[in-house]
Amino acid sequence: MMRRFLAALAGFALTVPSVAQDMDEADNKVMNAAWKAQRDGRLLDADQVLRSRAFDANGKPRDGIAYSQWQELQGVLTGIPSERLGTPAPIDPNAPGVKQIATAEPRDAVAAIVERARKTRVVVLNESHGSPRSRAFGLEVARALRPLGYDLLSVETFNNDADPAKAAALMAKLEADGYARRTTGYYTRDPVFADFIRQALALGYRPFAHEETDHGTEGGWPARIARRETAQADFIAKMLAANPRSKALVFVGFSHATEEPVPSAEGEPTRWMATRLKAMTGIDPLTIDQTTLNERTGSAGLYALVRPKLGTRSVTLFNGDTALVVGNYRGLLDLQVAHPPLKVVDGRPDWLTMMNRKPTAIPAQYLPTKGTRLVQAYIASEADDAIPIDQMLVTAGQTPPKLYLPNVPVRYVVQDPTPTP
Repeated sequence: MMRRFLAALAGFALTVPSVAQDMDEADNKVMNAAWKAQRDGRLLDADQVLRSRAFDANGKPRDGIAYSQWQELQGVLTGIPSERLGTPAPIDPNAPGVKQIATAEPRDAVAAIVERARKTRVVVLNESHGSPRSRAFGLEVARALRPLGYDLLSVETFNNDADPAKAAALMAKLEADGYARRTTGYYTRDPVFADFIRQALALGYRPFAHEETDHGTEGGWPARIARRETAQADFIAKMLAANPRSKALVFVGFSHATEEPVPSAEGEPTRWMATRLKAMTGIDPLTIDQTTLNERTGSAGLYALVRPKLGTRSVTLFNGDTALVVGNYRGLLDLQVAHPPLKVVDGRPDWLTMMNRKPTAIPAQYLPTKGTRLVQAYIASEADDAIPIDQMLVTAGQTPPKLYLPNVPVRYVVQDPTPTP
């Protein structure tokens, strides 16, 4: 499992050796225990395990992989990831693109994507793995692209298989079910991600997996990244070849969306998935970043510069007809999306309403009388191992937050932490 976990982390930044260097035996133990708890749906137990390593005896956060994974889990539990640790890196006002922010024009992001998506058959949209907001926007894009003929949805986190027949069976099962299960993928354990998939399938998208199936550890990070990116691009290229009349929305993490070689500290530039896909197929994909200008998990300094231009809709910045891309991804992809500042209503992020839901009070019988519990709402017609449509941490004695639910029957499940031996 840890090999797959590290592979998933490998796409989170432009360079990745620090990920391996920061993992020691204690981290390994905690990561494995937390992963197993999440695999089994015991999210509060995963929270407790990560807390044991993410915070010291005085409750002070400890910077490292355990804290970053705890932060990510908070997004799964509440829809709002915790703040990053440390002081944001200063922004060089003379860095390429930064000066242009002041005079840039904000335009509706979905409209800008649709305009350019007409000229290709592949749209690659990245996400921050710790930001459910990224997945809600993925659903917005999926809705907007469907009338243009986009009908394939290839998602990095879907579990894949080296045997083509088994891989096809996994996706056929997902399509037939119409919803994600705990075995569908690692990141789809997030209710927002799972509902993105649920609603996209209902729109007529067919699911495909493109994650690598060989998680070998031979060679250094550059070699491992090269194997993974080649495998991902090859899976997508074969999907496109098998469906020549179709168009694809490809949903990935971080740097996988870059379509130009990325300078690397190791010397040789890194060619991430979209770069390899472009070379393999001859298709110039529309590549979109929504990780840099992200309030909680992106560049705090760059977001602060862009924030005065934000209203209630996600935007892309333009200077004339030229899209402005700033930060590490400048010159490496086509568009960059900035989301509005977080607004909390009834204890929840207000963007949940974009997913066709309404705030709903948690029935009194499910509220805790002591401590903190997780209250989950499942669509009543879905299996026990489905992902909740929504969930929220609720603490006794505090005003309970609301769940954001669609107008369908639901069943409630509560989780209390497993007592520590």
